[in-house]
Amino acid sequence: MDLGLNGRKALVTGGVSGIGHACAQALEAEGARVAVLDRAPGARFRADVTDSDSLAAAVGAAVEWLGGLDIVVGCAGISGPVGNLLVDTSAEDIAGVLAVNVLGQLLLAKHVYPHMGYDGSIVLLGSDSAFVSVPGMVPYSASKGAVVSMTRALAVEFSPVRVNCVCPSIVDTPMARGDLGDRAIDEAEFPVQAAGDVANQVLYLASERSRTVNGQAILTDFGYSARSGFPA
Repeated sequence: MDLGLNGRKALVTGGVSGIGHACAQALEAEGARVAVLDRAPGARFRADVTDSDSLAAAVGAAVEWLGGLDIVVGCAGISGPVGNLLVDTSAEDIAGVLAVNVLGQLLLAKHVYPHMGYDGSIVLLGSDSAFVSVPGMVPYSASKGAVVSMTRALAVEFSPVRVNCVCPSIVDTPMARGDLGDRAIDEAEFPVQAAGDVANQVLYLASERSRTVNGQAILTDFGYSARSGFPA
């Protein structure tokens, strides 16, 4: 299927590594012109997504370099202290997760929207942790639940610019390996996604092929959330 992304102008946050990098590469492979925004070295445009002024400046510079803006992919995110029970998690750590995963996405939306045309598409990265959880994931789950809610609210406020989010289960990325360890990824007893799997979903939502999809959280978890936890 031709996604019609050739010549489109895209901005990807968190695009230096992991899912963001896969999205940037996939967009370029489809012929899109891509600006990568990240706080890490290697990004053409450097900014901390929690700093409104620096983010606004970087977005403006990226739009000027691109010559416009059609697609925005918000991949910048952190996991926080995975495995720590909430009662053992500091307020600073909680605030840090919410700052990047919630405030960062809201500020991104705020600053890119004025640059986008009527056929623009914003795709945010959520997580299956917005819908299911395990102990030690409360701040992260809360932040990704907020991404789902903001997706719906932004879709209403930004119309006709479309806003959707992808909510994958565990993805093999440097961040996931840092949180869980190589063995947990390599010897997992459940399917683990590649970053490219997520990028495929992002590209569909970024394209006009999904023009009827708006305000939706696409849960990509191999169907695990559909299974009952009760013995049968």
